[in-house]
Amino acid sequence: MGMHYRLSLLISATSIFGALASILAILPLSIPYPPIPYLKFDLAEIPVMIALLCFGPVPGVGSALIYWAILLWRGEFSPIGPSMKFLAVFSMLMGLWIGAKIFKGSKFTLHLSFLLGALFRILSMTAMNYLIAYLLFPDFMSLAARTISLALGINFSGEVSCLIMVLAFTAIFNLIHSILSVAPSILIVKYISSRRLPHLKKTWYGMVLEKG
Repeated sequence: MGMHYRLSLLISATSIFGALASILAILPLSIPYPPIPYLKFDLAEIPVMIALLCFGPVPGVGSALIYWAILLWRGEFSPIGPSMKFLAVFSMLMGLWIGAKIFKGSKFTLHLSFLLGALFRILSMTAMNYLIAYLLFPDFMSLAARTISLALGINFSGEVSCLIMVLAFTAIFNLIHSILSVAPSILIVKYISSRRLPHLKKTWYGMVLEKG
């Protein structure tokens, strides 16, 4: 009975947080990143992170998959836009999970795991932006280079310098978005833990990341 209840709880949590992430992604709540306006900060990653921090990697990844599937149906620039978004979230989740295993027992488990998650996200999105925005759709690279040039008040000379600058600002965006996704999620999960809910006595965050 206990195992059946746990399985039902994980399936329900995966579905609920995945659906919530999708709703937040579809609603007009995003804020453009000024240097590269087609990159946007949004709240949709927070439910996915809460699913991870409360219930563990499987519900976290599961909710991200639901989020991806709904965005493929309703998202902008499908399938590339939703797939890029999914990869950003998935790589960050995997980095956090791997970091929790590698740095288990350290008093800096949470911080080191977050840094690894952010690094995974930055590396994966740098590679994908090179592929998508430089090789396949160079108009995106040209647009990003122009907006960065206007924001900084300087002109770039040469294709390589434009590429390096765009990828650098894309990496900064992903670092900031990692912080905006993880920090509020931790605060919410800490609050949930403090309520000592009968169906969630222990969170993955409390067992793995907080205690180290």
